[in-house]
Amino acid sequence: MKVNEVPQDNAFLQSDNQIGLRDRYYALDEDGKFQEVPSVGWKPKNAAIQFAWNNRAEEAEKVRQQVITGKYSPLAYHMERLLMTSSILSQYTGLSRYKITKYCKPRHFIKMKPEDLSRLAAALNISVEELTTID
Repeated sequence: MKVNEVPQDNAFLQSDNQIGLRDRYYALDEDGKFQEVPSVGWKPKNAAIQFAWNNRAEEAEKVRQQVITGKYSPLAYHMERLLMTSSILSQYTGLSRYKITKYCKPRHFIKMKPEDLSRLAAALNISVEELTTID
C-alpha cells in the first residue's frame, strides 16, 4: 500500500486533531521506503467495532433489566456498560474485588459508605448521582 492509499474512513473519531487515537500503518512513500502513516479508520474495521459495541449495549440492557427487577444494583449495570470487571475496578479504586462484587447486590449497595460511592463513581468517570441510577 502506498502512503496516499492508507484508509481514512473516520467513523469513530472526532474531527479534533488533538485526539491521539489513530491506527498506524506502514506504507511505501515516493522513494519506495516504508513510512509510518496514521489512519483514522478503515470501513471493515469500523464495522467490526460497531458490531462489538452494539453487542455490548445489548448485554448492558440485560443487566439494566435485572437492576429494575432488583437482582442487581446500579453498579452492576454501569460496570457492564463501561466494560469494567470487579478486578479492574478494584485496581482503580483500591477496594477489594469481594467488596465490589458485594456492592453489585442491591442490599449492600444501599448501605455503601459515601467515600466508597465516590471512589467508584470517580473510577467509572461518572457522577455519584449517575452511579446511583440507571437512566
